[in-house]
Amino acid sequence: MSINKPLKAHIMKTGIKFLSVIVFSMLMSSISAQQGPGQGQRPQRSPEEVAKTQSEMMKADFKLDEANQKKVYDVVLKYAKQSAEERKKMMPAGDREAIRSKMNEINAARDKDLKVILGDKNFELFKAKEAERRQATMQQRQN
Repeated sequence: MSINKPLKAHIMKTGIKFLSVIVFSMLMSSISAQQGPGQGQRPQRSPEEVAKTQSEMMKADFKLDEANQKKVYDVVLKYAKQSAEERKKMMPAGDREAIRSKMNEINAARDKDLKVILGDKNFELFKAKEAERRQATMQQRQN
């Protein structure tokens, strides 16, 4: 009994498609296994990096002199270290709301100290720029 040529070609094409899907699936699972947990998340910057970046941005934005830039650096470093320590302590519990609440407390204390250094007008500009940057970050994450 002989299978006609069109049926034989159809069976071969179906078999090749099936094998292609299996190979592709194995390849994708291999790639995802290599990524491991936490891949795709940006690494946490050190408190020193945070303080340096923020103090340099504020120097440029508000035309701070060296003395005030140093004060800003010290304040931001102090609270960035507190944030990192609290995050490290609280992350294993996984309570995002508690972490958010603690970070808001730390940021409020930081803002109080920065307001003294920057003055009312520059502090309001700082908060506006901070909100703009936060919004831009949220936009990037959605895209």
